[in-house]
Amino acid sequence: MRISLSSHGPVTLFLGVTTLFAVVYSVNNLLTSFLLLVPGAHLVHIPSGFKLLLVLVCGWSAALAIGLVSFAASAFFFFEGNLLLAVQLALANAAAPLLTRRFFVDHLGLDRNLVNLNGHRLMGLGLLYAVLNSCMNQWLIHFHQASPDLIEGLAVMLVGDITGIWIVMVLFRSLARRLAPKLGPY
Repeated sequence: MRISLSSHGPVTLFLGVTTLFAVVYSVNNLLTSFLLLVPGAHLVHIPSGFKLLLVLVCGWSAALAIGLVSFAASAFFFFEGNLLLAVQLALANAAAPLLTRRFFVDHLGLDRNLVNLNGHRLMGLGLLYAVLNSCMNQWLIHFHQASPDLIEGLAVMLVGDITGIWIVMVLFRSLARRLAPKLGPY
């Protein structure tokens, strides 16, 4: 599985990923607002799966796009008026998938082009990312006193991240299986 995005300029890639992630994030929040059980944590959070997938495929461009969308959502909707928290959450949301990818490439043999990405590595990536993302986000939210219960926030966000990652990966795997016979060998 070789993925190349070299035909896209960095600005076009950034704008495309930003738009895609903003739409996914907005639709998820509109449809699952009743699953926002604690500040910053949905019980099912499909954007978490997209964050990991986009950073795996697009790297820094995706991390910057995720940071921008996260900042806007935090500053203007979820934690309005708390710009410091919004900036910190944007950095955490951009860093968590990037650090996860980097760890797997540097220490666990994941090829930079994802050639050797398999189900076991993907499961490990998903779990590490979910723990890192949940801990970083919920600690910041609790530190800024936007949530009274750190443990409850961590539990809800961890379940939401794992569920969102699983849903996205199942959807993309199913899509890849359906398209593979039509595309033929590369």
